[in-house]
Amino acid sequence: MLKLGLVARIIMIVAVALFVIQLAAFLAAQLKPDTSFNPELSPAMQVKTAVRLLDAVPPEAQPLAVRALSANGLAIRLADAPAPGQKDETSDLTLTDKLAREFASIALGNRYFNMRSLSERPQGWFSVGAPDRIMEVSVGVAGGRIAVFNLPDTPTVRLHGIPVGLIAGILGMMVAVIAIAAVARETRPLTRLSRTVNSIGNGLQPVHIPERGACELRMLIKAINAMQLRIAALVSNRTLIIGAISHDLRTYLTRFRLRMEMMPDTPHRERAIADVEAMQRLVEDALGFASSTVVSDGRNIADLDTAIQGHLAERQDGQGLVVFTPIGQPVAVTMPELALARVLDNLMDNALRYGGQADIAVERRGDQGAIVVGDRGPGIPADRRKEVLEPFVRLEESRNRDLGGSGLGLAIVRQILDAHGGALCLEDRQGGGLNAVVLLPLAMMEKKAA
Repeated sequence: MLKLGLVARIIMIVAVALFVIQLAAFLAAQLKPDTSFNPELSPAMQVKTAVRLLDAVPPEAQPLAVRALSANGLAIRLADAPAPGQKDETSDLTLTDKLAREFASIALGNRYFNMRSLSERPQGWFSVGAPDRIMEVSVGVAGGRIAVFNLPDTPTVRLHGIPVGLIAGILGMMVAVIAIAAVARETRPLTRLSRTVNSIGNGLQPVHIPERGACELRMLIKAINAMQLRIAALVSNRTLIIGAISHDLRTYLTRFRLRMEMMPDTPHRERAIADVEAMQRLVEDALGFASSTVVSDGRNIADLDTAIQGHLAERQDGQGLVVFTPIGQPVAVTMPELALARVLDNLMDNALRYGGQADIAVERRGDQGAIVVGDRGPGIPADRRKEVLEPFVRLEESRNRDLGGSGLGLAIVRQILDAHGGALCLEDRQGGGLNAVVLLPLAMMEKKAA
């Protein structure tokens, strides 16, 4: 029950309610006392009255009386008396039927009487109005003839020939279907809300959710929209504060660096200059991490090969330091070139710092475009790959602190990719080293072509 959705739970509740209602109706029908009936309308009384009428009229007028009785809804016909010694067809009568025949003979006097059950009519979907079976009652009348009555034997309660239970079941199912459809319609905005809220975490920009549905649901959507605006404002304020602090720190660090240059050349002077440069790099990394939360604008990339080749030409890395293997076909992704350049810069810097060389390749993995940046460095243990994606996390046992870095490179890459619907995966490279795989969603035109 805990794993069922809202609609499934309501369907189960409606089904249980219908079952309980049907069960209660069945028990009530079984436990209710027998209802009284008008004896003048009973089949036995109708037969007795018809027999008295036929006895009272002359034999030549009996056919007219039969037609009159038939016009009033009583199935009756006249037949010749059976030959002496002919057996009655009573082999299909039950003990109850035989007893009823004997009692009827006593009540009607010493005259010919026979009762039998005719063969049952085929029952099916298109014969719900037919009686369950026909009882044929034969009674001798004046003139030596026999009046044959065909009486319907219908034990179930019917309405216009259709069992009441069937009508109740059909109505109940119709009500259940209408109720389920109404509930599904009411819960549709809640389903859309859950999907939209789930996609909010993939980006950092507010996603406006239309306010639809019940009043409680509208209030919830309105609160979520307001919460998104507040979160976006907090992130923007954080970026502005860090940017302002970084700008001021860079100004003072630049002055400090100039003053260091004017000091006498001593070992202490060189160490102080190195410390100032390290502080500048730390400030730049912190500013880059803060600005990575802002989604960059610009047109999406139409071809990954062209975008990467253009960025490598601008970097002008040394010969053989960066090896690029293009895919050889256009791969359009939903990511601006500026954001991709920041991702590549961080990944290539890590590869060059820890492996001495960066190998870049473009692939297609399902409905995503992939950029693989590999190195031959010491790699990252599998149990710590999720940890290194957090800010200011360094692996001192596998990466030398003297090589530099503030532990923000992979965190910046992850934030940029999250803002554009991408993902970063760290994998072992065959032959040793690490592969940083950037997964980017394909553009709509690329998905249609695939």
